[in-house]
Amino acid sequence: MRHFLLGVIVVAFAMGWLGAAVAADREVTVTPLEYTVPMPLTFGPTGGAVNCQVGNLNPAAWAISNFVSAPEDYKLAFDPMTTCTVCPVGFKVTKVHAYLQFAAACQVVLSVDVEDAVYQGPDCPAPGPVVCASPLYTVTIPAAGMYDIAIPITCDCVPIGRDYLLSVHFESHTRVPALITDAGPAVLCLNWNDYGTGWYDIFAAFPTWPGQLKFFADAECCTPPVPADEKTWGAVKDLYEE
Repeated sequence: MRHFLLGVIVVAFAMGWLGAAVAADREVTVTPLEYTVPMPLTFGPTGGAVNCQVGNLNPAAWAISNFVSAPEDYKLAFDPMTTCTVCPVGFKVTKVHAYLQFAAACQVVLSVDVEDAVYQGPDCPAPGPVVCASPLYTVTIPAAGMYDIAIPITCDCVPIGRDYLLSVHFESHTRVPALITDAGPAVLCLNWNDYGTGWYDIFAAFPTWPGQLKFFADAECCTPPVPADEKTWGAVKDLYEE
């Protein structure tokens, strides 16, 4: 227990130190949503199997304006077992959704990806290796409003029993989009940003951050491939059983 608490303290201290450096040149402006129902902007093929959704399925509540400064990346860590209970062993993401709010018509160029989590401390999933990534999409926003921007992605099947991250990369924009979060409260180690200085925990850097980023994804159930070492052990056991 003492080791666990020490790990939490070390991680919190490191995040707080980095957060102080980041917070020096950025500000969080939080406002209630101007729009309650997002307008869908879906790219790629529609239809297909959606067995479950992963990520942040909570209602949208807050907008953070004048924070995004492309090019940069935002990530939400998630445990697929929290929302994808119908898939017993594996899942593959087919479309990533990002809620964004705009004050007027504009264009934004973005891409999405899914990542394995690496751990910076006990129960602290941080950005890790990329599992799959989409190409860049130019999204035309026709008018002011909140949008559910859904980007297709081709992913391999991954095991259900570990943490991952959904990522949105902003390449450019003609008007700054407002990020959307749920009602919160925000939680350490779930919301991440890199705008050229390295990954940092947004909530650790900005204590007024209101909640978790409104990113989620459509997913299909699948069976992940068996690792080579497990196949080898299975073959050895079969030989002995014979």
